Amino acid sequence: MTYTTEEYRQWILRQTDPQYKISEPNENTIRLSTAYADADIVFHPQDIIELMIINKKDDSYSFYLHFQLHEREHAESLFREMKNTLLKLREKQKVRVLLSCTGGLTTNYFAMELNKAAETLKLNYEFNAVAYNQLYQAGFDYDVILLAPQIHYLHEKVSSIFTSIPVLKIPAAVFAQYDTGALLDFLKEEYGKFSGGPAVKNVNPEKPFDNDLRILTLAFINHRDMFRIAYRIYDHGKKTLDKEIIKETFVIRDIEDLLNYITARHKKIDAISIAVPGVTYHGILNHPELGFINHPLGEYLSDKYGKPVILVNDVNAVAQGYRAMHDNCDNMVFYFQPLGLAIGGSGIIIDGKLHRGFRHAAGEVGPMVTAFIEDADNKINDPRGALEIVMKNLLVFIMTVAPEKIVVYSTLTPNMDELRAALSMYVSEEYIPELIHVDQLKTYMLPGAMIHCLEVIQNDPDWIREKTVKESE
Repeated sequence: MTYTTEEYRQWILRQTDPQYKISEPNENTIRLSTAYADADIVFHPQDIIELMIINKKDDSYSFYLHFQLHEREHAESLFREMKNTLLKLREKQKVRVLLSCTGGLTTNYFAMELNKAAETLKLNYEFNAVAYNQLYQAGFDYDVILLAPQIHYLHEKVSSIFTSIPVLKIPAAVFAQYDTGALLDFLKEEYGKFSGGPAVKNVNPEKPFDNDLRILTLAFINHRDMFRIAYRIYDHGKKTLDKEIIKETFVIRDIEDLLNYITARHKKIDAISIAVPGVTYHGILNHPELGFINHPLGEYLSDKYGKPVILVNDVNAVAQGYRAMHDNCDNMVFYFQPLGLAIGGSGIIIDGKLHRGFRHAAGEVGPMVTAFIEDADNKINDPRGALEIVMKNLLVFIMTVAPEKIVVYSTLTPNMDELRAALSMYVSEEYIPELIHVDQLKTYMLPGAMIHCLEVIQNDPDWIREKTVKESE
């Protein structure tokens, strides 16, 4: 029995909760309002439902997706997921401040006193403290980082890593007296000056990729505690639709919801290219952490949507996108070191072509980390340990592939001069290629997925007609 839009609307209106106010600002929208965010359920033609949460503090999205209404259970589960995300946001409304010193003892006492003062004055602050050797593991969950005087000399280094968080030096006189009032005044003034992060680095614009196809590209990006699926339509090589969904969790049904929505709205799509983490081989995905073990995802989606679906490893897509947007990148490696994970990955370009190797596992450096780097899981949370892991992985490529450029995405290793110096301990300077640090993935991943799709199709002229899922070797 079909579950109708009106039935879904009435069910939502019955989901009252004292933690939010429910209203209907217009005939197409139901709104759940709190003091800190609004959650909107928007009803569109063709049974398309749009769910979103917008923070009142900065108008950012904490949740965003759309799906085509079919099944009661699935639709109601998505509403509950949105509601849970909305209610969790209450805990994130306080300005979270992390103090750090050499051992954490003095800053821990100061943090306790600051919490007492903030509570007395009814200020929206929460203070915690860690030793410096734990700062890089904990700091990304905070809004402000305060350095005690004994580690002021590390301010530049800490700021180079926490680029989207204000890193402030506690005045020595304030710290010496544990002057909570002066610290709160200092924090209010300095935090108010922060503009929200560093200026975005210049990124070369995408070049036109003239072709006769309309290609939908998807890119999966796991950013800390949120999953993002960016998607874009390239119509004859030019960008048209360009959006993303945001959720706390990910299941394969999320891909199907997205494809249902897009194919309902945009009928003339010739092929779909999906950039995913893990090893992709002839439409099969291996990524045990996400629950994909020899999963025939490409074939399944191709059969369901009647279009060729091409899977490409996410870092391989980034490498192809970076090469397409920059000159002199026919022999390069794009190295990706995820924050907090010892095992990274890489995309290898040789003589202008993506090198995938046997069973398309080229660039999967996990076994090397396990075999040759002791205590890697702990080292990766410290800049010195991260430098060792990145440096040793790059040595492998320098002495085997010998690229002319290595492009590095590594939050804890932003200083390429420092990385070059570490490499020079093991290999002559003349053999160390140009090292480039980037802080963008989506920028390169989506065009890279489109380029990969074109290459696969061009190597198999019957691809579109037969709608097979057969990647070229």
